[in-house]
Amino acid sequence: MKKTFITILSFLFVSLSAFANSVDKCIKDANFELKSTVGVYVENIDKGDVVYKKNEQKLLNPASILKLLSFGAAYKVLGEDYEFETSLYKDDKNNIYLKLGGDTLLSQGDLNELFSKLKSNFDVTKINSIYIDDTIIDKAPYPKGWMEEDTWPNQRAITPYIVDKNFTPIAIKRSSLATKVDIIQNDDYKIPIINELKLSDKQKIEIKRLYGENSSIVNFIGTVSQDEIINLPVLNPEIHFNIKVQKAIKKNGINYFKKITSKKMPKNVKKIAFVSHVIEDISKDILYNSDNFCAEVIFKVAAAKYFNFEKTASFDDALKMFNDIYKDYITEGIIITDGSGVSRYNLLNCEFLSKSLIMLFKETNLKDLMVGADEGTMKNRLILLKDNLKVKTGTLSNMSSIAGILTTRKDKNLVFCIIVQNSPKRKAILKNFEDTLIALLYRKY
Repeated sequence: MKKTFITILSFLFVSLSAFANSVDKCIKDANFELKSTVGVYVENIDKGDVVYKKNEQKLLNPASILKLLSFGAAYKVLGEDYEFETSLYKDDKNNIYLKLGGDTLLSQGDLNELFSKLKSNFDVTKINSIYIDDTIIDKAPYPKGWMEEDTWPNQRAITPYIVDKNFTPIAIKRSSLATKVDIIQNDDYKIPIINELKLSDKQKIEIKRLYGENSSIVNFIGTVSQDEIINLPVLNPEIHFNIKVQKAIKKNGINYFKKITSKKMPKNVKKIAFVSHVIEDISKDILYNSDNFCAEVIFKVAAAKYFNFEKTASFDDALKMFNDIYKDYITEGIIITDGSGVSRYNLLNCEFLSKSLIMLFKETNLKDLMVGADEGTMKNRLILLKDNLKVKTGTLSNMSSIAGILTTRKDKNLVFCIIVQNSPKRKAILKNFEDTLIALLYRKY
């Protein structure tokens, strides 16, 4: 019996060694540059066994796979049934308070519905004043870790004022006689634009804010060969939101002509109407589309709940929530400077991320919300593993990452994290390496 047991152990050891050699060969065959770093950690979630590791403690930039942890923390705090409400309340003086809830899916149609409900539930001729309570999250437009190229117009400013995803459509159109380029804005919200676009056989448009980052004047420079619609982030989310609210009020035939200002809602108020979106729907923008704006907003909203909505939530509050949730897995040197993974200053390691994911999978149904093969940012990737894979991808210049859970051909459940850092190889080559390694895990383990 003892001899049989030793034989089994020896077989398993040889099998695992052979498997590790296969992974080592896969990494070696990728022929990464000397200065490149490949971090890998793979664990059997059923048995708790480490399947493979390489540079698993090396501090690397995670890019957007950080969203698994920031949204995972938010999901754990908010709960799977959480709804992001935008509500109307009234006080005893017939003042109406529009309470913002950090709903990143709120649309003009939702605002129209909200004020339609107000009209049904309340005598709108008695409205004294309308205020907006924007105190759920702060108005810091960008995380401190973001660089200049990470801000407008590449990313939207983080704000509690959100409607229609804070984009405004700008139409670039050649004139009927093809003699000039017109810029057309059909939205009620307008951006002051200086048009310096010229006709050409090349499409190359550059958008700049004149007179500094706080300017409200935008310059369109470059050449145009075809018509195009550009969804541009709004410059002033608060003004944009107010315009949309005024439009909803007017559409519902409510005669209110005062200026709408911000004011914290008092305690003795009555809810009279609301619209909402569930967290599962909002998660798609974060986990499927890797929307950085949405990730940052939801990270802060969860912090607001974590502190029982007793104060306006900041990134520091969200970071405190993050550290509390992952305190059992955080190791020395880990740095988190945003909630989306945009910042180049984020540092974590593959083992920390994997261990944190295992905890989240045990305590939430986060796995069910993640993207599968041939979906979202995984479109046209690992199609044959469609029913076996749930992941989040990440990409920044000279790096790529992927993390998630894989059910292998032998029905083993593996949690894994792969980060490739400091490689000048093309994005497609880095993604192909990730796919090759994941396919190897599927076939061989």
